[in-house]
Amino acid sequence: MVDEDLHTTLKTIKIAMALWVLLVCLCLGLPFPSGVAYAAEGEQSVKAIKEESLTEGVKAVIEDAGALVVAPLHMDRYDAMKLGGAMAVVGGMFAADSSIRNLVNRNQSTTGKNVADGLSAFGSAGTLAGLNVGVIAIGLARESYGGDSQWKEAGLVGLEAEAFAVAATALLKEITGRARPEANQGATHFRPFTGLSSSFASSSAAASFAVATVFAERFESPAVAWMAYGLATAVAASRIYTNKHFASDVVAGSLIGWGLGHFINRRHSGDPTDWQIRPMAMEHGMGAGLMVGKRF
Repeated sequence: MVDEDLHTTLKTIKIAMALWVLLVCLCLGLPFPSGVAYAAEGEQSVKAIKEESLTEGVKAVIEDAGALVVAPLHMDRYDAMKLGGAMAVVGGMFAADSSIRNLVNRNQSTTGKNVADGLSAFGSAGTLAGLNVGVIAIGLARESYGGDSQWKEAGLVGLEAEAFAVAATALLKEITGRARPEANQGATHFRPFTGLSSSFASSSAAASFAVATVFAERFESPAVAWMAYGLATAVAASRIYTNKHFASDVVAGSLIGWGLGHFINRRHSGDPTDWQIRPMAMEHGMGAGLMVGKRF
């Protein structure tokens, strides 16, 4: 009896955590003040600099996570209206899931599936991480020739936003346990705590929109915004076309990604040089690498 009560209590705690995460993600980027600590630069050994940089980088991510968790506590009436609208949209998509799936299945083609498979692969976490790393590399090259740090910072912030989006959707998948469309168990089949392979919400859509939002806001170019959001939308739609997700999974994931991308980007937009990434050499020529840190 004690074991059953403990199990029930743990499940209740997990459900409460999931609801809180969903509330956080759907707040769509509420404002929250950044941290203010900064470790002064000076002549330090390579080892000391490396340890400090790693510590500050980890600290930055932890502070961003903390700010994200408490964001719902700072909601105003306008934020509540946005949250209610987002939840209404997702709820409406739940009601239309079966109809949309049937419509898509009736209009599929071999060519369409091939294109959708390619877009799905582009929206995977590994591919998006590689894209962010590539943007960072371009930024480093630009800086070495006297350019600004815009590209480097976009890649770093995009990488962090993607990580938060993947983590948020992974928790929702674990909690909801929604069956995927390809399982043919219906749109209302939920078995909580059955693993991370469940359907709600789409991590590909969330990660794609998180990165797209960071790039669109960082580069402030209509062309970049159209391309970034266009690709993110295509990736999200491909998950429906390939029968991997219901429409509500994709819409929820897209909203989560947009909100997290906006939130994380705004957390790092105060100082254009807050993230630091520089080459470093080990003592006595034993090797080389990169050090990553953050100004506060």
